[in-house]
Amino acid sequence: MLLSVANLKKTINYLKKNGLEDTYYAALERIVTRKQRKYQYEQPSGEELERQMNVSWSRCPKLSLVVPAYETKPIFMQDLLLSVVEQTYRNYELVIADASETDVVEKVVKDFQTQYEGIVYVRLEDNGGISDNTNAALDHATGEYIGLLDHDDLLTPDALYYVARELEKCRKKKLRPELLYTDEDKTNEYLEVYYEPNKKRNFNYDLILTNNYICHLSFYRADVIRKLGLRKEYDGAQDYDLVLRTMAMIEEQNGKMTGTELPWEDHIRHIPHILYHWRCHEESTALNTASKSYAYEAGKRALDDYIKGKNWDAQVSYLKHLGFYRIEYPESTGGDGNWEMILCQRGDLGIIGGAVYSNHKISGGAMRQDGTIMYRGLHRRFSGYLNRGVLQQDVDALDLRNMTVRKDLIRLFEETTGYPYPVPEKCRMQTLSEEEAENIRKKSLDFCNKVRKKNIGILYDPFGKAK
Repeated sequence: MLLSVANLKKTINYLKKNGLEDTYYAALERIVTRKQRKYQYEQPSGEELERQMNVSWSRCPKLSLVVPAYETKPIFMQDLLLSVVEQTYRNYELVIADASETDVVEKVVKDFQTQYEGIVYVRLEDNGGISDNTNAALDHATGEYIGLLDHDDLLTPDALYYVARELEKCRKKKLRPELLYTDEDKTNEYLEVYYEPNKKRNFNYDLILTNNYICHLSFYRADVIRKLGLRKEYDGAQDYDLVLRTMAMIEEQNGKMTGTELPWEDHIRHIPHILYHWRCHEESTALNTASKSYAYEAGKRALDDYIKGKNWDAQVSYLKHLGFYRIEYPESTGGDGNWEMILCQRGDLGIIGGAVYSNHKISGGAMRQDGTIMYRGLHRRFSGYLNRGVLQQDVDALDLRNMTVRKDLIRLFEETTGYPYPVPEKCRMQTLSEEEAENIRKKSLDFCNKVRKKNIGILYDPFGKAK
């Protein structure tokens, strides 16, 4: 019932912000896709957990978890603590910085401290907000990597195991990543149902500039998070601000390379396992987005800061869904996308393209390396899974019928595809047979593969159209 009330509130807020027509399509998409997105979190088997506990590590890095707490409900804190002490990877510490005015948190934590090692309790004199309280917890963390955990959420029992395993893989490759992140899902207040699995992408430069898809669970190399810290003026989006400043630091350290040119996966690692349960209740951002609109404003300011640091002539605008943004370049507003202007701003990009539609549904556009169309069948008024269908993002390939190519790549385009550039309008709009569509895909992939081999980025912009 709580989720139904919350959805009603979201719909009303969406209606006020976007109007009746957009609200109709947003509601219709939820109805259409509800049955398609069945999900059930599966707890690891006892045998698997036992195997993890008996792994012999060549090196066993200490992992710290820091939690800023304030008047946390006892049951929430108990569940959080249980989820940590039941980890199969044992070289960890949990640091709880408590800014509560009462002893409600202290009582629960002290009880666990008598039974389990590795729990550090820090009583704060004042409540400085989530960033200051987290920074206070950081002062007491001693691990090589430090993870950020909210006071009302939970880890899966294998969370730290997979983080340690990823660090082991990195060590063998002689990598010391600045940031690691995992997949996550949501659960209701009573841990009865699990839903909305967020199976994330490997690091995607332009996608992170549209929303903080990294979110939970995030671990930072200790020296990185100590140097950067969390900034109080971005409370509500302090984690997004930290991700963006980590990116800026990595770019600065890599000198000439920037944006999509960088080997980001050497620095920011994705662990493709759901290891974090985001608990949704009346006070949480996940359930009551309108109550924390300041968080989305703070996210926009953090993104503005990052863009200013890049010296782009661009600005951040809001998308229809809260917490999602769009980078607008000169003359690219209004959904007509002057992609030539983006290519002038972004030397790391060589191709920009959008969707191709048939009967108001996507039939071409962003593609994976194997030629599959990423958002095939998505109605032009729908947003897709976690709104990804309407977000700017880096992709492996694009459909040649709706793309703009950097001037120095035009000759390669024409030689590879056999089409003149720009592609004639009649070729873009014609209805294709399956054989003709397959031929287009092959030529598009061939060209895009050659571009990517030059370490040049390819941007999918769902709101744009080639001129």
